[in-house]
Amino acid sequence: MKKRVAIDIGNTLMKVGFFQDNELIDVCVFKEEVELIKALKDFSCECIGIANVGKIENNLVQELEKEFDVIIITSDLKLPFINRYATPKTLGVDRIAAVVGAMSIFPNENCLVIDIGTCVTYDFINYKNEYLGGGISPGINMRLKAMHSFTANLPLLEWEGTNVDLIGNSTDNCMLSGAVNGITAEIDGIIRQYEAKYGRINNLLCGGVANTFESKLNSSIFADRNLVLKGIDSILRLHV
Repeated sequence: MKKRVAIDIGNTLMKVGFFQDNELIDVCVFKEEVELIKALKDFSCECIGIANVGKIENNLVQELEKEFDVIIITSDLKLPFINRYATPKTLGVDRIAAVVGAMSIFPNENCLVIDIGTCVTYDFINYKNEYLGGGISPGINMRLKAMHSFTANLPLLEWEGTNVDLIGNSTDNCMLSGAVNGITAEIDGIIRQYEAKYGRINNLLCGGVANTFESKLNSSIFADRNLVLKGIDSILRLHV
């Protein structure tokens, strides 16, 4: 089996998963192109799948294509689901990859994928392997930034993943409570609405803080921080 690499280029990070024999064996974050290419060569990588929702320089893709077989994930690629999205070309490739990752874990079942990143995204695929869509709402730090930007006196805060009390005892803590606990309540509420409409659903949580939120939610959750990488690899295997 070929050694494969999945690259998830988000708004803030470039996350790279190294796969061998259909197993994710390592995950790294790279900031420098030189370090990335060296790691790929050291791994003896043969093919790469890239899902890019951030900013990637064309010369990086060109450099990768000189050395490796590269597949850029787009909505035009052959995918293992029927896309019912009204505007498929606007569907983020990270959302596509997350759904495919969910399908690889729970094939032919209803799945709701919740990705907590810069934004919180909700993506639903039914047991017929039809992708129906979902929702997008502001992420935690986006909410904190909005509170600062649209008020006169609230400070600019950034959540660092630490535990937040329900009752804040200072302005900073109140803002953090509103952002973090507000998203927790939102996710629980969204899950209840999907379950009321579709019955049994596998709820999958991904993103860098997935494990932090898993314990906060009342709903049954399967957390996998590397779901997008696994989805990229599943799509890559369809094309190599």
